[in-house]
Amino acid sequence: MTRLTPARFAGLASVLFVAGLVLLRASAGPPTLARGLNPQWHLDIDKAMDVIGLAPGMVVGEAGAGDGYFTIPMARRVGPTGLVFANDISTRALRSLEERATREGLANIRTVVGDVDDPLFPQRDLQLVVVVHAFHDFSHPVEWLVNLKGYLRPGATVAIIDRDPAQGAESHFWSRERVERHAGEAGYELSKAADDVSSHLILVFRPKAR
Repeated sequence: MTRLTPARFAGLASVLFVAGLVLLRASAGPPTLARGLNPQWHLDIDKAMDVIGLAPGMVVGEAGAGDGYFTIPMARRVGPTGLVFANDISTRALRSLEERATREGLANIRTVVGDVDDPLFPQRDLQLVVVVHAFHDFSHPVEWLVNLKGYLRPGATVAIIDRDPAQGAESHFWSRERVERHAGEAGYELSKAADDVSSHLILVFRPKAR
């Protein structure tokens, strides 16, 4: 029988301690993913809102709002004199967003259940509509953009913000060329582009003049 000397005991304790740390980290998942801080997904939201021209008092819409990743900061930016219509096809996500807005004391968010080819916004005077981390999942992007025009006031813009394949995003994200092609087919023209915000692509469109 091997005698457990103080030196052996210390060595064994060290091994068990390290093994415990490895198991703890493995059970928690990758640190960045477990905390939602994967740098490839992180967007500097304040800077993105500056790029798209979001300002206090605006009446805006968001499509694919989910549980409010971009909606909540937008609502804070437009303030109590502004309004955000948060659209999604998932009622579960919108319920989560409503609960979050209530917890954070934001009364300027209205949720809207949309269709895959129509956002169904309740107003037709929106100054800006934003799509963040979602446009690449749209099954009817051209039809959706065509129907979106009916909810925009003259001079309104549409901002599509997503991860950029040209900057390392996975292949299922759409290239700038593809997004511009869909927008062009729907009758929009590009008014602004930026690719220097958190490795994301920001494209701002306006409906073409008839």
